[in-house]
Amino acid sequence: PPPIVIMGASYSACDASSFSDSVPFTSDRPPFWQRFKRSFLPNPGNFEDLNNDASMVLRPNLFDGFQANINIPLTPSGSFSVGQGIDMGSQVRPNNYSFSANYMTQELVMISRVDLSGRVNGRIFYTHTPSLVSKITADVGSEPHSSRVTYDLDYRTSDACLQGKIGNGTLLGLSYLQSITPSVALGAEGTYHGKAGFSALSFAGKYNTEDDVATLSIATYGPVVATFVHKVGAKVALAAEVFWDAKSRESVFTAGYKFDLKDGTVTGQVDTTGRIAALLQHRFDAGLSFLLSGEITYPKRDYKFGFGVQLGN
Repeated sequence: PPPIVIMGASYSACDASSFSDSVPFTSDRPPFWQRFKRSFLPNPGNFEDLNNDASMVLRPNLFDGFQANINIPLTPSGSFSVGQGIDMGSQVRPNNYSFSANYMTQELVMISRVDLSGRVNGRIFYTHTPSLVSKITADVGSEPHSSRVTYDLDYRTSDACLQGKIGNGTLLGLSYLQSITPSVALGAEGTYHGKAGFSALSFAGKYNTEDDVATLSIATYGPVVATFVHKVGAKVALAAEVFWDAKSRESVFTAGYKFDLKDGTVTGQVDTTGRIAALLQHRFDAGLSFLLSGEITYPKRDYKFGFGVQLGN
């Protein structure tokens, strides 16, 4: 096609198309949080969630004694629910009863829990936009100086995550994690706690593929942590972690597994301190689950066993 003449300059058909595409049309512009898709790289997630894949295998919710949790939805959609919990016979925790109330929608999530000691735990998540999320965490007790409240603000672009944190006791934190290739992300975190007189910097890297996740983090106050998770198919995961404290020269190696069965999950781990632990969760119909937990530390002759039931999600 012949060139198009605009203000004395000629443009080809391709130039004219790109020229018209560059003209802003307010009615067709996407929301502002969709204008920061800077690259094809994936979002690496929060810095504080760097080791989540390994923690799901190596740190299950172990318990001892008897534990029962019941969660009852009060609305047809399940957005509002209440729950009750009972802990009995534990060697490390006193017998306790707790009541919880939860409210969950697409934008707002509120989770609360209060027990017989008067301790109140609560978390609030609010999604301002798909890229901006606020989180408030509170742990309030009757003991002096035992209450903690923090506020987190997460901002995510297409390939990075920035998080700011403030809390009581002059707690300040800032972290940033950036994808630099489709599989590699690098980041850093700074923390300052004025009341405790503590400050630290941490640096970390993450390697993530379809079947493997590896992380390495180094903190100025001593800890060096390396983790590796390998997915053996869709239902089996193996994990390992090396922890070394540069100041105390102490180290611990932990290895674990997680099997997702048809009606349950089995998780177990062993470490170089002589500790062996496992958790079995078997799911029945109608939202009923049976849990069996065991933990043995041979050098200390310490044995802990627990069983529990869970009704509802």
